[in-house]
This record gives sequence, structure tokens and C-alpha cells, in this order.
Amino acid sequence: MNKTLPAALAAIGLLLIAAYFLQPVRLVVDGQARELRALALTSADALPAAGLPLAAEDRLDPPAADWIPASGVVHLERARPVWLWADGAQVGFATPERIPANWLARAGLRLYPGDQLLVNGLAVDPLRPVEGGGPYAVQLIRPLTLRVSIDGQPRTLYTRAASLGAALWEAGLAPEPGDRLSLPLSTPLEPGLALEITRARALTVTLGGRQVQLCSAAATVGEALAEHGLAPQGLDVTIPPEDSPLPADGQIRLVRVSETVALAETLLPFQNQFVLSGEVELDQRQVIQAGQMGVVVQRERLRLEDGQEAGRVKEGQWTVTPPRDQVIARGTRAAARTLDTPSGPLEYYRAVTVYATSYSPCNQGYERCSRSTSSGTPLQKGVVAVTLAWYRQLAGSRVYIPGYGIGVIADVGGGIPGTYWIDLGYSEEDYQQWNQTVTIYFLTPIPPNVPLVLP
Repeated sequence: MNKTLPAALAAIGLLLIAAYFLQPVRLVVDGQARELRALALTSADALPAAGLPLAAEDRLDPPAADWIPASGVVHLERARPVWLWADGAQVGFATPERIPANWLARAGLRLYPGDQLLVNGLAVDPLRPVEGGGPYAVQLIRPLTLRVSIDGQPRTLYTRAASLGAALWEAGLAPEPGDRLSLPLSTPLEPGLALEITRARALTVTLGGRQVQLCSAAATVGEALAEHGLAPQGLDVTIPPEDSPLPADGQIRLVRVSETVALAETLLPFQNQFVLSGEVELDQRQVIQAGQMGVVVQRERLRLEDGQEAGRVKEGQWTVTPPRDQVIARGTRAAARTLDTPSGPLEYYRAVTVYATSYSPCNQGYERCSRSTSSGTPLQKGVVAVTLAWYRQLAGSRVYIPGYGIGVIADVGGGIPGTYWIDLGYSEEDYQQWNQTVTIYFLTPIPPNVPLVLP
């Protein structure tokens, strides 16, 4: 047997074995595929053929000691440096992991609602693999806790906003017109910040017959009105009062009040004062001092509510000018005068206007006839009756009455209260009826005791 045959067969066998193990391998490195042929039995054997070292943190699939699968596909994910800043601390490590949430889990960090994760300065979804190669600078930004009280109801907000206003807007709590905040919206956010919000309420203000709609979060009625330029002035009144809390029904009435002082003048009448004067003829009057009305001033305070009078208060009065009596002189000087009559001139010293009636023996209002008189003179023409007051002073006086003639006061009649009166006597044969005003003339001689004033 040829001694070279076994050697040849051995060589062929080695070639067949080499051909079997020198198989094609598809090496996927960080997502990039490489095609190669290598004498490799395990996944780790494929890397030297590609000139790739295997670091301890690298991830090889199948694992390094496992046989290369029939598909010939081997995955290599090389570890990348990860630098993680969170909660005031820094952590660094190398990992083939590309999902940020897994990085945090490796560092023992938990994600909370509102947390933000930045990778190389860009915000990323912690559950999605990051793009691009490392190294990776990772920042975990925790939100600030903001305590908010809205109309006394507490809430907690988690926010990364830079200012208070941005945080409220982000949470859907943007203030409405009229809302009252304990801090300005521009306040920078910082740990421990607390905010109180008082929501504005709709108010209807009734003012002088018109209504004004407004919103306010003020604590009192007066503050709400002042915010909108309706602050009460002077004597103004609000319903409810200024220092009251805002009413539950939102209704406020503002009454504009003003007061004015009025001075009212009243005239005081003067009195007549009578004096006797010998310089004035009998039964004549002469004003020797004119009367003057007095003036009294009354001070009144007038209250106006919404322009309408609501009341008056008298505050006092004083006399500006007192009244001055009118002084009237009654004449006492008796002087003879002459009167032309149908029977000739007659001399008299007094003329008085009277109301004249007439009577006769059977026209006296009695059921019987009588010629008796107070003086004893029989009743006939020429007898004149007067009131008792006149009779006592003038009995026996001769008088002349136009249309009647000369008579003598010789009887007493009833008279007419408040009126100078005479009753002209007649006999039944010459009776004439009188009911008129006439002038009676007292004839001379002038008696020594002339009544100065007729009663």
C-alpha cells in the first residue's frame, strides 16, 4: 500500500474540518453588520477575526462561550461611559445599555411624576433607547414641590417651571381677572414656596339707579369697591357696610350721600301800638312810627341720597332783625266843622261810620207795640237807639244822619257785635226801613267830656 495515501487522506480530512469551521459570520456591532469568514467555534472566537477586543462590560449575544448559531449572526453591544448627575450626586459607569431608565435603575434611582431626564443636554424618553454613541452625560431633574391653597383648599403641584406664573399656567390654574395672589406671578420658584389664591367673585353694584358688574377677591365690601374706583367718599353708605365680607348673593348697593346747609328766612309780624294824641283830630288815626317786619333765620341740614332728598334736620334759629311795633296816634282833639245839608249848614265835631237799621213802636220784634224808650222819650222820629256802651257815654247827644235828619240818642238797642250800629226811631205813620251803612255826625256844642275812643 502506498504510504502517501494515509497522509493524503489525513490532509484532506484536515482541510474538510477547516472548511467546516471556517464558516461565514455576520457580526453586528452596535447595530452595524460586518460579514467575515473565520475559524471560530464560539461567539468569542469571532471577535479576533474582526480585530475587536471584548471588554468586561460589553454585551455579546450569544454569550462568549456559546457556539456560533447556525445563522452565523453574532451581536456585540459595546459598553459606553455613562455619567449620571442626580439628587446632588454624580455616578459613573460603563454599560452597553441604551435605555435611560435602566441606567437609573443601575444607579439605584427612581423616577417620579414630573421628573425630567436630559441626555447630552436633550430631553429624552426614559423608556426609549437613545440614539448615537457615547459617552452619555445624563441629568435627572426633579420637579419642585409647590404648595397652593385655592380659596382655602390645599393642593400640591410638582413643576420644573422657572416662575410661579409659568407653574400655574402649566397646571391649568392660571389666575382669572380679579383673583388675588399672595405672591407675584414673576416670583422665581424655589423649594418650600407656598402660594395662596383667592378666586374673584362676580359682584353687582347698584349705584344711582344703574348697575355695575365687576369681579373681586377682596376681603371686604369697601376693598372691592376701591379696587374698581368706586370707593365710598365722605358720607357715602354701602349695603352691606364697608367692613363687611363680600355678600353671598354678590349684591352691593352704594348710596352717594351729600349734605347741604340751607338758611330759610321767616318774617315776624309787627304789632300795632296805639297812643292818644292831642295833635290829631278826634276819631282820626296817624302813624307816627312805621312798623317793621322782623326776620328770623332757620338753619336746616339737608341730606341727599343719590341726588334725592332723604331728610331735613333743623339745627337752630336766630333773630336777625326783631320786629318793630307800629305806633298809631289816636286823635283826642275835638274840632268843630261845618256840613252842608238840605236843611242848611250844620256844625259837628265828630263823624262816625255806622250801620243803620230802623224801628217803630210796632216794629221792634215784639208781639206787642210799645213807645217806651230808655230815656223816657216816646218812640217817634228823632229818637236814635245805640248800644248800651254808647248810651252810657253819649245819651242825649244830638246827631245828624243823612237821609234821616236830626235825632237824639235816647234809647238802647241790641246792636250788632263788632260793628258800630244805630237804630233810627219812627212812629207808625212815618216808618221807613233802614239797612245800610251811613255816617253819623255828632252836632255841636262839644261836650266837656268827649269819649276819646268809641267802644
